Amino acid sequence: MSILDRYIAREFWKGLLGAMATFLVLYLGGDTLRQGIKEDIPPAYAFQFTLFQMPEVLVLLLAPACLMGTLICLSGLARRNELTAMYASGISLGRISFVVMSLVFMLCCASFVITDRVVPPLAKERAHFYRTVVQKKPDLQTDIKQNKIWYRSRNLIYNLRTFDPRLNQIAGISIYTFNDRFDLIQQIEAATADYRDGKWMLADGQLTLFEDGTGYPMTKHFNRQTITLNESPEDFREIEKEVEALRLKYLWRYIQRNEAAGIDTRNFETVFWSKISMALVPLIMSLLGIPFATAHHRHSSLARDISLCFFIVLIYWLLFSAGLSMGKSGRVPPFLAAWAPNLLFFAFGVFMVMRNRRA
Repeated sequence: MSILDRYIAREFWKGLLGAMATFLVLYLGGDTLRQGIKEDIPPAYAFQFTLFQMPEVLVLLLAPACLMGTLICLSGLARRNELTAMYASGISLGRISFVVMSLVFMLCCASFVITDRVVPPLAKERAHFYRTVVQKKPDLQTDIKQNKIWYRSRNLIYNLRTFDPRLNQIAGISIYTFNDRFDLIQQIEAATADYRDGKWMLADGQLTLFEDGTGYPMTKHFNRQTITLNESPEDFREIEKEVEALRLKYLWRYIQRNEAAGIDTRNFETVFWSKISMALVPLIMSLLGIPFATAHHRHSSLARDISLCFFIVLIYWLLFSAGLSMGKSGRVPPFLAAWAPNLLFFAFGVFMVMRNRRA
């Protein structure tokens, strides 16, 4: 790396780290205050809950921070007439931008790794903390990596093949009941379980009792049976939240399994593709910052750069949120819902760069 490349990289890092630190302080302060007011919990608990989200927040803030870093770096070079000196030396804007874009691409790769490797286990810990400390509910343990979903609550262990939150229906359920010594005393299996009027209606199953002192379990088959459980569909929807936080390979397996069972998976498909598309947003944001930072450098200022950054991020976030909403509802294909804003902003960025080159 040449001296000039190191100088450009240093200017970019200064802008990016300054923007990231500012955004992070604002977010942490606002979210801690919001959690404390919303959940009526001590500030220490609210701050601890916010810290569980730190890697995810860093990934979300990376895009506006990269945009801000690009704007500050290039507009600063332009205001100090350093860009003009570089042009006079035969160094093109493309060569200068290559240094910035290379750094942003490496950050995108790191963001993808954090999203896929670091965020999922922390999301599970955050859900545990929220349920046990904030909501003061019994702990739940789930495992969605295998072909079935394992879900533990109190003295019960549920084994589910699939859960459809839209129909409040479980397909392929087994319920294991244990005593205080953790001995199995009852097992219920059913093909389906539907939630109606506060109770679960099981269909096509069998009940097995394991009596103390007898060597043989007693089994009874049933076509329909109503049971009352402490868990409602709202509790099982915690599974949906954990599914969305899974690593990509496990999430894709879950989607394929549910598709094979005939369950609507558009929600999870949209989440899957959005995780991949989000990793490239910082690159697109930096591309957008290049023409705006160099077009009117004589009239540029830090206030203008900040205003422009917030405007671009706001427009992108509105389009991205609208796309995800339409993808989850089925109005547009999940892949298109997740990638359309990226493609639109990328095309606009390329157009602006080419326009500036012709100018």
